[in-house]
Amino acid sequence: MPSDSMGDRIKKRRAEIGLSLRELADKTDLTASFISQVERNQTKPSIDSLRRVAEALGVSILFFLDDHAPPRPMLAKRVSSLKYSPVVRANARSRLILPVSGLAYELLVPDLARQMEAFSGRLSPHTGNVARRLRAPTEELIYVLSGALRVGLEDEEHILYRGDSIYFEGTALQKLECASPDEDAVWISVITPPVF
Repeated sequence: MPSDSMGDRIKKRRAEIGLSLRELADKTDLTASFISQVERNQTKPSIDSLRRVAEALGVSILFFLDDHAPPRPMLAKRVSSLKYSPVVRANARSRLILPVSGLAYELLVPDLARQMEAFSGRLSPHTGNVARRLRAPTEELIYVLSGALRVGLEDEEHILYRGDSIYFEGTALQKLECASPDEDAVWISVITPPVF
């Protein structure tokens, strides 16, 4: 059975918490028309728009990952009677792809009900995004697997290459950009607590 689309998940979550399109638009500074188009899968949001929607709906941005399990709101407790597996197979990772910003994420942990989040990120050459402040203070580690990644922290920028890592307070993150002219930047991020 195919998983819900990002638009389906937004619409279902909005209904769960009793928000109208207009109310969600007001909370996100987006238009109701734009949100309606996203819910009907007629357009894809930018990472910034998706973060705004996630915050207004009270979920992690990773709630919108494309997977085969039902999405879980933030801080949800595991209630499944299925046996828990700590293994996440490469071909079974939950994914979030945002073609508008050239950004893709893959969840590296079995679920979002833990003390940290781990995911891989990928940015195409000449793409990047401005980071919005997360709703709670965090600590983050980024480890670059390939390409070059520009990490903007408050008033300084760092270009990281394969094998480089950076550790910082989440509130300092301003932007992530692919710094490779012809190769994707691929990295692993670990964030605690899980608020991404």
